[in-house]
Amino acid sequence: MKADCTFSLEELPCLADHQLDGTPFVPMAMLVDELARRFSRDCCSFAGIEVKTPVMLRRRLAKTLVCTCDEQTSSLQDENGNLHAILTKGANIFADGGFELAAPRDAIPSALLKQQLYPALLFHGPTFQADFVFYEFNRQTVVVELSDFAHENPSLGGYAHDQRVPIVLFDLLLQAAGLHLMAFSDTYGLPTACASLSIFNRRPVGNVLVRVTCHESDLYSIIAGDTTGKSVMTCSGIRFARSVRKIEAEKKDILKELTR
Repeated sequence: MKADCTFSLEELPCLADHQLDGTPFVPMAMLVDELARRFSRDCCSFAGIEVKTPVMLRRRLAKTLVCTCDEQTSSLQDENGNLHAILTKGANIFADGGFELAAPRDAIPSALLKQQLYPALLFHGPTFQADFVFYEFNRQTVVVELSDFAHENPSLGGYAHDQRVPIVLFDLLLQAAGLHLMAFSDTYGLPTACASLSIFNRRPVGNVLVRVTCHESDLYSIIAGDTTGKSVMTCSGIRFARSVRKIEAEKKDILKELTR
């Protein structure tokens, strides 16, 4: 099965909230949602997610890709057949499998509100912004509570409703891992791969608690749950493509405050 999908600033104003050197691009979370829509709605686990080439809106012009899907795999290609992104259907995992996150209220939190976080540390625009309250931030683990963000922001256009993957939340989870990468690395990185992703609640209500774990070779796993301890999302094997662009000293100074 094949179908065209078009990404444009006119229909998706949120794309202006992700830019590389002034050029808007489609965030990984939205690409994953687009690919996941090709399967039945009861499919909530995915594997082998890769973004081979970022989907850039050069000169701010719309970009049309072809989505190809069979029973197991969904992919996005350009008009020349170049692969941009791919994922496969995974085996559904149920939330009672031990994926719970208790609220870590015994720690003294360190808050980075939107006005402190964007753009001082991250360049994301309003659609993909949240307040971050950190309870733990070290070489192995980040525990953070996310608040004041909209799951169905109107700027998501046609993606605002009936999401197969909570786009804004998934993007925020990747931001949390990206902040850790920035704190313990010298260069920036973009998320390009996720070995497995499971969705337990497509429309969570209220704040979300997140635990990010860094493994060897800068591989990340993330557990997200609501404040009652119920699972929302889990993802593992997250990898970032490292750039040559150095992280500015003033950003490092802000991150040092979190690691104390």
